[in-house]
Amino acid sequence: MIKLNKVSSAMENGKFSRVLSKTVYTSTLACMMAIPVMAQENDTAPAVDDATEVIEVKGIRQTIQDSISIKRLSTSIVDGLSADDIGDLPALSIGEALETLTGASSHREQGGATEISIRGLGPFLGSTVFNGREAANGSGDRSVNFSQFPSELFNKIAIYKTQEASLIEGGVSGQISLETVKPLDYGKTRFQAQVKGNWNPGESDINNSAQDFGSRITASFVDQYETDNIGDIGFSIGVQKDLKSNPEQEARTTSGWASCKIDPSDTGSGLYNSGDCGSSGTNNLNLEVDPATGVAPDQGVPYIFVPSSYSYRQNITEDDRESIFAAVQWRPSETFEVNIDAQYSDRVFQETRNDFLFPNSRRPDSANVSRDGQLPVDLVITDEGSLVSATYLQRPETISAFQERMEEYKGGGISFIYDVSDVLSISSDFSVSKTERRENIYETRLRTSNTDINGNTVSGTDANGYAEAAIVVGQDGSLIPLMTLRNFDVNNAEAFANASEVRTRVDTNQFRNNTITAFRTDFEYLTDSEVISQIKGGVRYSKLEYVGYPRTREEYTDFNDADALKAGITNCKNDSFPESGFLSSVTGGQPLFTNLDDDGNVIAQGTGNTYATFDPLCIATMSIGSAPVFPDPEDTVAKVDVEEKTTAVYLQADYDTLIGDYGVRGNFGIRYVTTDVTSLGLRGPLETTTAINQEGLEVITSIDLVSGAELIEVAGGSSYSELLPSLNVVVDVSDDVLLRGAVYRALSRPSPSDMGFGRSFNGLADESEEVESIEVAIGTATANGNPNIKPFTSWNADVAIEWYPNEDTILAFGTYYKSFEGGFENVSTTETFTVDGQELDTLVTVQQTNNDTSAIYGVEMTATHAFSYLPSIWSNFGVKLSYNWADSDFEVEDTNFGSSNIVAADGTVIQRVGIVDPAEIFGFSDTVMSGQFYYQDGGFNAQLIYKYRSEYFQQYLSTPGNLRYVGSTGVYEARVSYKVNKNLKVSVEAINLFDEPKRQFIPSPNNFGEINVYGPRIYAGIQYKL
Repeated sequence: MIKLNKVSSAMENGKFSRVLSKTVYTSTLACMMAIPVMAQENDTAPAVDDATEVIEVKGIRQTIQDSISIKRLSTSIVDGLSADDIGDLPALSIGEALETLTGASSHREQGGATEISIRGLGPFLGSTVFNGREAANGSGDRSVNFSQFPSELFNKIAIYKTQEASLIEGGVSGQISLETVKPLDYGKTRFQAQVKGNWNPGESDINNSAQDFGSRITASFVDQYETDNIGDIGFSIGVQKDLKSNPEQEARTTSGWASCKIDPSDTGSGLYNSGDCGSSGTNNLNLEVDPATGVAPDQGVPYIFVPSSYSYRQNITEDDRESIFAAVQWRPSETFEVNIDAQYSDRVFQETRNDFLFPNSRRPDSANVSRDGQLPVDLVITDEGSLVSATYLQRPETISAFQERMEEYKGGGISFIYDVSDVLSISSDFSVSKTERRENIYETRLRTSNTDINGNTVSGTDANGYAEAAIVVGQDGSLIPLMTLRNFDVNNAEAFANASEVRTRVDTNQFRNNTITAFRTDFEYLTDSEVISQIKGGVRYSKLEYVGYPRTREEYTDFNDADALKAGITNCKNDSFPESGFLSSVTGGQPLFTNLDDDGNVIAQGTGNTYATFDPLCIATMSIGSAPVFPDPEDTVAKVDVEEKTTAVYLQADYDTLIGDYGVRGNFGIRYVTTDVTSLGLRGPLETTTAINQEGLEVITSIDLVSGAELIEVAGGSSYSELLPSLNVVVDVSDDVLLRGAVYRALSRPSPSDMGFGRSFNGLADESEEVESIEVAIGTATANGNPNIKPFTSWNADVAIEWYPNEDTILAFGTYYKSFEGGFENVSTTETFTVDGQELDTLVTVQQTNNDTSAIYGVEMTATHAFSYLPSIWSNFGVKLSYNWADSDFEVEDTNFGSSNIVAADGTVIQRVGIVDPAEIFGFSDTVMSGQFYYQDGGFNAQLIYKYRSEYFQQYLSTPGNLRYVGSTGVYEARVSYKVNKNLKVSVEAINLFDEPKRQFIPSPNNFGEINVYGPRIYAGIQYKL
């Protein structure tokens, strides 16, 4: 058998160094020389018929063949896609393309694939490299938002599921590799232009849409030059302008939840309390274990989970992305090469929001409330504490908001490759990757009053503007909460006339900078050994710098001008609801709002799926007196400032030999990593900002550092070193069967935001909840990270068998096992804060790693086949299937409602019993699968794709927090293209064909949290190549 290791490693890396080129040349020459000899030895060898037709495969079938080749030739377990030409990856985005690979699944935002999970494990357990380099992002974690980058400017993507010593560490689940074209290696001149039009059917339902149709314009050029004086030089450049909408409809709850005990004998707290049954982030059950009895006093007492509000959100969006990728490859001689590349992407996402809220949802009527005058809806609660139905007194409110998110990515570097001799090559690479994210929001809240702007009584309200309301959650085919009101018209804009409670907030909501600077140098040495074919090694240094400023807010609450409010509502109200068919796809054919009279008859006015809305800029300007101006970021106790320095060295040997009649190849090596983390925080005296609510009570709106006070910088951090051995083995059992195995140790580092030293107060986490006392505002606190948190490490083993009967077919079956070293636990300790001159103690919850062990094991399968042997048109069909199943005993506890340890001031540890089950590891789905059914006839290609991902836990930024589950999702996609001639191709593509919503549950898997309805996305385009 021919040794494949030298060839496959070159193909894996997407390049041929001069040393490898000579090796490949020698191997190929030897094979060519051997062919006549083998032909002489085989007397029955068939003669080659000159008239034999050679079929050149293109399109989707070629892409799948290339994917099979990538997998077959690799020395580790790899799945990938490649394209001969830029822009030929068969997907609308990098995320969508990755999802077609076995075991890859995405988290969806704005209807498209964003973060990618490998083998059902969350993105923080994987890593991503661009051209072999780490990429920064603006999310505060280590995932990559793939919607930030155009798929048209990449020509190869791959997922490495097992580790090699030469790969940058950071991926327990695997590493995603993205590559752009290298001009000289590309080897041909190419100009390409592509125009795609985008139509989102949901956008057609929006009145006066900012972007009825989107556009996606891409152009690229690659060329090479041979010169007599400076050698060979090539360059490439690609640009894209992507302008589209991302329509989205939402039913929501607030992020802050409370658990309220159901005890008729306790009227001072819980459900039978006359006011709110709990405050944000609190658990009014006493679940601290009594050391004397070993039992928590309220253990086993029934409870109900309640948010402070249920709400609905209508969005009008515009998404504008500009990208430029460029590269220069210079080869002044056969032994020296220079590569320079740069990437730039600037994305501006704008959203107009129209929210309708029921903000008194912590006050459901208890079971013993008088039913006289109540709507005919019973209080129903599941055994797990989820609300099914209830009645309230609600004071509806509207929030009119504008949000803009600006994210800019700059990356690139320079590398050098020098062939010292025929067998030794050295290389160096310097790179910088930087992302800056800014998010600004202004919003104005209007609340109902018992009189409208004209002084008329508002039907259905009491003296304080409250209305009788009832909620039913997820019943009779509906996936969301539905509201019933008595004699109250939610469309009556003039009812929101409470001038004393007009509130406008102008926020710099996110201000994050993330920069990764790295340098590495490596060598490759070809040996004369019959076993060891190549030895490689190197050293890498990187520095990550992450700064995340907390929200900075200007709040305007002293409006209290009835005449100005009347003018503002009159001038700023929308004449009609901005969107038709709002949330109708998830209500089971029922109206979102039902308005009943005193006799229970339906009132047409106020029944339906619409509500009063206002122009955000108009109403904010009315409230402030001028156009909103976003504040500058400020230093507060919640600021995160992290620096992480990492040095890694590795040594790896590639081997390629024969054991008996079996070819055996692979690699083994070791990587040593040392990391130093420094995290800075701020401490100092705090002061509250207050406002007066409708009842005349002073409420706290924010807690900030005292202006001008001396700030104390506190520093934390940690250092750790890890040894990461790896072994990959490939056995050629026969010409078409491979057996693979791998054993390796891997690590995944904490997200930068999870290593912060800041503090956030839970009492103010829920913006819709009013807080009257400092004690409640301080309440409990959450650490914005933990500087001492350790990396997540695991020992891993993989075994796979793969059958390749022909170039169109693969049947692969693999198993894997990961033994995690360390888990996460929540620990609460007491810290003292000085607020308005008072020293107050509060519990601060920190997530830290412990010595627990856990495991995950799984199986994955890939099957691809083209029916080319069938008659007639049936020979043009093909199929690709992938499946991944896994199981894990890893546990993540909810901060407020899960079990934890509380450390008292004297060091005593008190156990708290949890009332919700722990989640699996972040991003873990037990089942991920996809299927592709394609048809290709000449230049015509058609694909139907199905992608499924089971339920998973989606972690909030800056752990810990409430558990948030994303429900199981199955999405269909379709693509059709026709190559008119060698220069021209037309295409139509669609994702989320059948309008699959994204469902979220907080803090347990069956408790409604949020639903997002995106609708399909459709693109039609034309591509020209020259």
